[in-house]
Amino acid sequence: MEAILWGGLLRFGQAALASAPTLLVGLFVAGVFRRLLGPEATLRAFGGNTWRSLPQAWLWGMLLPVCSLGVIPVAYELRRSGLSGGAILAFAVTAPLFNPLSLLYGLTLSAPIVILAFSLCSLLVVTVVGFAWDRLFPDTAVILPPPPTVPPGPKRLASIAVTAAQYMAGPTLIYCIIGLAGNFLLAIIFPHASLTDSMGHNDPTSPLWMLLVAIPAYATPLNVMMQVGSMFVHGNSVGAAFVLLTLGAGVNLGLIAWAARTYGTGRALAFLVIFAATVLVIAYALEQPLYSAGDVERPHTHAFDVYSCPFAASHSGLATRAWQLLAAGAQAYEILALAGVVALLCSGIVLRRKDPSGRIESYLTSDRQDSIRPSSSILHANVPGPVLGAVGILGLVALSIVGCFIFYPPPDQTLEDMTMAKVDVLSAALSKDAESTAKSIQAYDDLTRRLQVGYYLRYWGLDEYQRTKAKLLRGRLEQLKDAVEAGDFQRVPALSSRISDAHRRCQESFVQTDAGDR
Repeated sequence: MEAILWGGLLRFGQAALASAPTLLVGLFVAGVFRRLLGPEATLRAFGGNTWRSLPQAWLWGMLLPVCSLGVIPVAYELRRSGLSGGAILAFAVTAPLFNPLSLLYGLTLSAPIVILAFSLCSLLVVTVVGFAWDRLFPDTAVILPPPPTVPPGPKRLASIAVTAAQYMAGPTLIYCIIGLAGNFLLAIIFPHASLTDSMGHNDPTSPLWMLLVAIPAYATPLNVMMQVGSMFVHGNSVGAAFVLLTLGAGVNLGLIAWAARTYGTGRALAFLVIFAATVLVIAYALEQPLYSAGDVERPHTHAFDVYSCPFAASHSGLATRAWQLLAAGAQAYEILALAGVVALLCSGIVLRRKDPSGRIESYLTSDRQDSIRPSSSILHANVPGPVLGAVGILGLVALSIVGCFIFYPPPDQTLEDMTMAKVDVLSAALSKDAESTAKSIQAYDDLTRRLQVGYYLRYWGLDEYQRTKAKLLRGRLEQLKDAVEAGDFQRVPALSSRISDAHRRCQESFVQTDAGDR
């Protein structure tokens, strides 16, 4: 029981950290939609209530770097703008599937045709689900009074932050807790390492089992793409991979709760059934055409360990171990984003308690103080709000693209990091430290993929030789991880030698090609 409790809390904390960056983006995007774009411009941007609303909702979802929690405040604003329920739900389930970071990462998984097929199939899912919803429930669009206009100047920026804080301290917080609780629930249902040998290509029930895991799970687009990558390496079910991508990243219990609260429980269940059924049909259709044999003889993978309890009943000192694992896995940008989310939450709570009458809101929407400002001040230039909003949204997309070059550094820098990671892996394995070995291998594996994407971004292509050498290195790492976890330490020296050889060949493939391109 103690293992389940601390394991569930660890999974909840890991999910909270991972969600912070994309949740923060979603809060401010909602603020931009309300305070700068306004209902009319937002409705036009999403195609209004015409046939174009579904593909345009899909396109916006592909561009905005939000997750299935960060999309909730944005969905609120889309509903305020009068968009139909089908288009809103289409956006809500596709926005978390891809972003520039995860899409580029997906290029390292298999042939590019796989990721292209997955993205086009997501458009098909959106079209079917959105069309079916609007046919079944045609009167879901609402017209709400537009919010007061904020005058030009610094007040507009302040009003965006205030809106974000109000959302974070409102129902969004409850839905986020519900969504993150899904990972706690999965840790209770699935014992330690119980999913290790699941989701095989030859098992026709794999997509169905993945459906049961993916619906309550919360995962960010990048993390899901990493898990899909591990599935391709191990020859797992392609259909299960598609289910994990569309339902694991696109849906969580919090989003389902929001849909039930907004449209009614019956309609939310109807949406979920239509969505899941459509995804399953496409998943089974993709299984054979896109399948390629992995690097192992059986579907053994640790990709799904994050959805099971991290501790076995025999483990001790669980509170300390849970904290250590949480701290060790936390990234600097996740901690900073979480601090920003907490700051917005605290600000929103203060506003609710100290300003229930909305005096700050009235001040921000009043132009009385701005009328005495010099009209030549650049801060008070009378730029239309929709123009600023469009610039802000496009700027966010551009910033996410720039972030790709930061997240995926130049190949020479990644190769240096890989050399240090190799030392960590081999040292931990030779020391018979299974936990440190697993952690180091995960970091090493991630660096091999960053190497590929970093090279792709700068030279617009990868040859098959580079892909093969990076894939071979990851296969050697997986073999070492299996041997250490099985306690077969006699194989470690031989596997370490193979890893060193694979590392050298991988390094040469990128260094030589890099020098040739220059």
